[in-house]
Amino acid sequence: MPWEPSIILLAPEDFIVEGLAELLSRAGFNETGREYKRRGKSRLIIVTGEREDPFHGKETLAVALLRGKPRRDWLEKALSGHGRVVLIALDGLDYGLEGITVLGPEWLAEAFNRYSIEPPRTLLEKFIPERERPEQLKEFVLDGPLVEPVSSQKLVDEAKRVVSYKFSVRPEELKIEGLKLKFRPVYVVSWSRENESGKAFYDGKKLVLNVDGELKGLAMKVLLEDVATVLATEVEVGEETDPAKPVVEEAVRKGWLDLRVLHSRKAYVPEGAVILFSIGPRTVRVSFDFTVGRVSAEGEPLSEEGLVKLAKERVRRELGEEPLALEIVRRGRFTLMRGKTRRYLFEIELNSYSGSVRRFQPALTEEAMLEVVLSKYSDGHVIGVERRPSAVFVDLLAGGRVLVLKLDQKTGEIVDTRDLGSPEEFLRKTAGEILEVVKDLELKSCQVMDHEVVRAEFEGNGLRAYLAYDGETGEILERALEIGSSVAVELAVRKYRSYSVLFTEEVENGFTLTLEGDRDVVKVFVSRSGEIQELDRFLKKEVVEEIALSKIREVEPSPSIEGLKLSDHWEVEFTGVKAFGRLTVHRTSGEVLDFDYQYIESVITKAFTEFVKKSYGDTIEVEWIAHNLEEGYAGIKGVGRRGIYFGKYNTLTGELIEHDFVPGSGITSKFKLAQVEGKYAVK
Repeated sequence: MPWEPSIILLAPEDFIVEGLAELLSRAGFNETGREYKRRGKSRLIIVTGEREDPFHGKETLAVALLRGKPRRDWLEKALSGHGRVVLIALDGLDYGLEGITVLGPEWLAEAFNRYSIEPPRTLLEKFIPERERPEQLKEFVLDGPLVEPVSSQKLVDEAKRVVSYKFSVRPEELKIEGLKLKFRPVYVVSWSRENESGKAFYDGKKLVLNVDGELKGLAMKVLLEDVATVLATEVEVGEETDPAKPVVEEAVRKGWLDLRVLHSRKAYVPEGAVILFSIGPRTVRVSFDFTVGRVSAEGEPLSEEGLVKLAKERVRRELGEEPLALEIVRRGRFTLMRGKTRRYLFEIELNSYSGSVRRFQPALTEEAMLEVVLSKYSDGHVIGVERRPSAVFVDLLAGGRVLVLKLDQKTGEIVDTRDLGSPEEFLRKTAGEILEVVKDLELKSCQVMDHEVVRAEFEGNGLRAYLAYDGETGEILERALEIGSSVAVELAVRKYRSYSVLFTEEVENGFTLTLEGDRDVVKVFVSRSGEIQELDRFLKKEVVEEIALSKIREVEPSPSIEGLKLSDHWEVEFTGVKAFGRLTVHRTSGEVLDFDYQYIESVITKAFTEFVKKSYGDTIEVEWIAHNLEEGYAGIKGVGRRGIYFGKYNTLTGELIEHDFVPGSGITSKFKLAQVEGKYAVK
């Protein structure tokens, strides 16, 4: 009958604990200890186990059984320090436990049924009409009752439990070969004398002539009960004797010469039992000593040769390949072996006594696994392999994309494929037009972290790049670009298409480039990551000269550029036949910001000579010109036939702003000459 939650709740705790230990064993764990804790009406039993994983090392698991509902703080403290814990709460819990899996009797009943762990037969008596009798046992009818009852079935069940615990075999693996029951005879003798009667009890060594109390009740039971029937393959009875003789001898010693034996009744006291079980090719002996309440089990493990033979047979049957190597890693109640065939690595664990396979874990070798992968992805390049207990994960670069393949360890079948994208496409998203100018771009290295984050390094002609991105979300996590001077030049020329590079200078964090266009010169900074920043821009010298000459010709027909200097803006100095001066031209737009000029002395001389001739009809010879550059005017003195002429010119406009005439002779003329000349001289 299968387990049900109601049967779980009725089952003895020690049986459930043995079942939990069996579940640990089925999962490959060796039991390392048990702990019993109590808090009020709550009881907690913790079974711990360890196993060696060939790929991940030692693994620990604790399975705990809880009856009652203790306080959370006590339960958390009791379960702490056990690593991974699974708690079976038979009465449920009103709260959660962080980091602990909590299950109920429903889950446990399903697990026991799944792994064929049968309920105790005593629990099923109400459901089973008749007990099954082991075929090997037969009935023995004794010639007296039993002083204490003995159940062959209970002995067999207890023996199986002991063997199962000591040798880690499943009870269903045990086949009973023999059951010998040992009995010691005891006697009750009824006697009488003149005015008295009684009953004596004799166990072969000690005699009680006249029983009373509990012993009297036992004597009555022996006299009243029917003969006993037991199930066994053999019954052994201790030495029998005539009980009347010791009774009479004791009566004589007491002076009871008239004592007369009426009759005697034999009974049997169970002293022990020996049960033989076969487990595989071996026999296990379980001995019960009822006098001291002791039970022991003895058995010899299989030889190494026998275990190796069984292991090889299992490998051939499961994998269809011949074991090429096999070694024993550990011996104890279980023997662990590791080996390989042509295509597989395997680990097999057998019970050292029964030879039954506790765990068989095959896995394709890495070479065989990759052979399967590359047969499907012929252009693929394996960049990572990770073995996990459930599967093998292969990180593969195929067709420029990163794939994560999940493979069945035993068959190599690809059970799942995830596409983490193309590293080059992600680089193009972040690098932009840089890749358009880079030639011979090559993926130098590629790694996948946790089968999710892709890290890639690229190299090309003038570029080194590093990129990390999340293949699931597409988020770029890290990015680093380092370009060379050739790429920096190409990027600058792409941005300033009508310009040519004059020279390039490498600086700490990038490159400084000077570019020349038709009208101006641009200075830019190109960072190592390809970002362009314009540092300066100014008009070319010849363009500035053209702008300046165009402006100067408004006042000077034949200008000559004497100086051209770039400061905040272009500063231009010029001279000509009529004027001289300076201009300030905006460094980038070419706008004339300032224009200062003055007419030169030869122009003033000619203009004043023509003025005198026209106004006075006289011809003069210029004696001096006094030029005040700061004030922007010039005084001039000319001597003619009729007298002396003075004039003042605005040198910026060429306008005659003042003039005087002093006649040529007389004292008065000399006095006036002195006054006027001072007026036109430079102050």
